[in-house]
Amino acid sequence: MTSDLKSGRSPPPAMMRKERPEACTPSSFTVAPTLNIGGKKYFKSLKPCGCCDMQECCIPSIVFKTTGDATYKIQHGCCCLPCCFGFSAYSSKEKIGSYTLGGCTDAPCCGPLVVDGKFMDAKGEAVFFLKHDAVCCDGFKVCCASFCHLFGCLTCYKYYCSDEQYREYRQPIYRTLENSAPVAYFKYIDRIRGPCSSDERLSMSIEPADDLSPDDFQLLAFYLVLTFGYVDFELGLNFSYLSKNSVTPYGLEGIDELVGIHKRSLTEKDAVHQGLINMY
Repeated sequence: MTSDLKSGRSPPPAMMRKERPEACTPSSFTVAPTLNIGGKKYFKSLKPCGCCDMQECCIPSIVFKTTGDATYKIQHGCCCLPCCFGFSAYSSKEKIGSYTLGGCTDAPCCGPLVVDGKFMDAKGEAVFFLKHDAVCCDGFKVCCASFCHLFGCLTCYKYYCSDEQYREYRQPIYRTLENSAPVAYFKYIDRIRGPCSSDERLSMSIEPADDLSPDDFQLLAFYLVLTFGYVDFELGLNFSYLSKNSVTPYGLEGIDELVGIHKRSLTEKDAVHQGLINMY
């Protein structure tokens, strides 16, 4: 050590670490998306492909990896026909299931029931649904809200005229179309970002209201990825079609209630106290 100092060289990193005060800890700033399924964490993986990779061009996908060889892959059926094909999820090349938007044949034509989306297992059988009951003039209300949102009226009102800083949304998930009691909820945590900008989505999770198996969580988990916004580059047009037609929190309580999404306003102190903000 003495010779190193005399010659003008810095001490080795190991020796420098010994001299660091115990109270000094490294700093970090993490923004990478992480998928957590059953206690196992997956990170979004870079998917290298060449310019002539026709499979990836025609059937776009996104891959999450964890330690070891385990992967969680989300793939679309066809890049050219986003309205005709849904998304499928795979766990280490084994198909988990798929998700598609609701269609005209999923509910009676004359009833108020509207099927917003459905989750199917590996055999193609529907096991979970997103649904709501339509109310008169729903479309007119949504159009008016969209017009106000486009010109920043709603975001300015939230920022200047309300005391809420965070929002918690809960979207019910049903086992069958006949059931009125949800088996789980998609929980969204949003933060108001500014007067003329959309809210910032901090996290999404699945909150069970009934018994769910590990396979159920795996099947529902890829909806979190599809609606969060981190997959727009990999899935392109397919993601845009899904995000614009999926029922997710709009930000206006009256509109969200129409599709069965319930909001809870929170201050920053409440959000931290209830553990809704990740502090790790």
